[in-house]
Amino acid sequence: RGERWCGRKEGLRDMYRASGTSLQGRRGLAAGPKCRDGAWRRRAQGQRASTSGQGRSGGDRGPGSETTPLHPHTDEGVVDASPRRKEPTGSESYSHVNVMSNSEDLPKLVSFFRQASPYIGQHFGKTFVVMLPGYITEGRHDVLDRVLQDVALLQNLGVRLCLVLGATASIDRVLRQMGEAEVDFAGGYRVTSKVALQAARQAAGAMRIEIESRLSKFFPAGTTRRHGYNQRRVEATNGTTAPGGHLRPPVRVVSGNFVMATHRGVVEGVNFEHTGEVRAIWADAIAQYMEQNQVVLLDNLGYTERGEVLNCSSFEVARKASSALKADKLIVYHGEDVASLSLPAWIGLSDDGWCCSPGGGGLENAQLAKEPTGGIGADSKVAELSLAIQACREGVPRTHLIDAYADGALFLELYTRDGFGTMVSKDLYEGMRQATPADLDQLLLLLQPLERVGTLIRRSEDEVRADLEGFTVIEREGRLIGCSLLKDLGGSVGEISAFVVQEEFRTEHRGDALLDFVEQRARGLGLETLVLLTTRTGDWFSARGFESRGTAYLTRGILPEHRLREVDPRRESMLFVKELEQGVVGPPGSRIGY
Repeated sequence: RGERWCGRKEGLRDMYRASGTSLQGRRGLAAGPKCRDGAWRRRAQGQRASTSGQGRSGGDRGPGSETTPLHPHTDEGVVDASPRRKEPTGSESYSHVNVMSNSEDLPKLVSFFRQASPYIGQHFGKTFVVMLPGYITEGRHDVLDRVLQDVALLQNLGVRLCLVLGATASIDRVLRQMGEAEVDFAGGYRVTSKVALQAARQAAGAMRIEIESRLSKFFPAGTTRRHGYNQRRVEATNGTTAPGGHLRPPVRVVSGNFVMATHRGVVEGVNFEHTGEVRAIWADAIAQYMEQNQVVLLDNLGYTERGEVLNCSSFEVARKASSALKADKLIVYHGEDVASLSLPAWIGLSDDGWCCSPGGGGLENAQLAKEPTGGIGADSKVAELSLAIQACREGVPRTHLIDAYADGALFLELYTRDGFGTMVSKDLYEGMRQATPADLDQLLLLLQPLERVGTLIRRSEDEVRADLEGFTVIEREGRLIGCSLLKDLGGSVGEISAFVVQEEFRTEHRGDALLDFVEQRARGLGLETLVLLTTRTGDWFSARGFESRGTAYLTRGILPEHRLREVDPRRESMLFVKELEQGVVGPPGSRIGY
């Protein structure tokens, strides 16, 4: 009889699982493998005793009754003998989570997700091009595994990815295996003979298979079973399960003839033979695959109109792909050569094409920004930096240099406030500086329109001259287009006033950059709190971290008494306050954000 019940129970379990209902919820019995010896009866009786007053369908509990929790992985009923559950405090609330060995680190995990949440939303649906140089794809397997795990996680967070694979080290390895000498580079391009082309094709194929295999690894089943996900069942478009329950890799990868190339030919007396220059990227086809949540792989091979295969520079492929796809970011992994340059956290590019290290005396290798945008050879020790600068000059809003040997550097760069690598972008603080006596006339003209409509209080020429050192101005082609005044009120409190950006430049985020610059200047002065009085622009400042404290002349304990006496009650100005986060202090304009 027990054996017949076992068979019946297994059939019921399958039926209820198909309908989304558990066997325990229907019969009030605890499922388990030990049916033949009658142990199920004892468990059932124990559960009924612990669930007195509860209906079979799991209705309201009776007075004094306790429900039997079900183990999430074994479907076993567990009787809780304690009458009341103790509320966990501190790290105890995470003690049942087995993600980390030390439960004290779990609040940090929660904090990280909360800090990363705005970046997750901002990056969702964006297009990123990721460049992996050849010495990384050919190097240590543990490094490559970590990098590809991060790439896979980035794709699972909703980022559309195009992965460009460098092949220099792989081609060199194949040439050595073939007993051939390594081929020279000229002008940043490999001179590709017939033998070298054969090695390039062999290296590209092997490298592509290696990357595809590593991205096809499944997550352990136990990591997804708890939440009811079965990654081994592929759902068809009509909502039914695909025949046979086929395996579906966590990351789907596609590659093809997306790179159109042309022969480089003879340049300065050097015949490059089978070396190609990227002519075009088939961006429409790549975009279609990325919209289907697939990672697109590009490598060093390009194809001519006549169907020939050419060996191209992977750095040039990455640059052209970023431009053709209108990528939101280009992420370039690098090794020790670039790390030894000790690059700053942010490199800004000015409108004339030069790059600079903000807050410093310029950047060594700044002349790279002036180089023609041709091939970037792997023999260059700063090829990755050259790629980042050139791609930014050609329209990519942000390029990021990431150390491949720093575990998790990709997420620390993209999903934290301070970042971890080096970002290259247009110089958002270009033209911002402290005002000089020569700016007095233009400052007065800049303030007058808002003074006439009552947005700003009127300031005489003598008052502006006395506060000149506190003004930060934005200069563009010899003309002031924005300004802000920062005054130290004492007690680590600073006041922002006379905040102006000309209307035609407000859509360029000049106001955000100016406020950011002034906040960095305030931190450098040792200020901890910023205040401002406004009648019209409170919403704008509220969206940037300022909190309203009510009518200015009625507040106490925030503004110093000498400043409070100067407030005109007839204006009914509102007081806004922002507490500055403290940490690393650098020159104004030395970083983006804080």
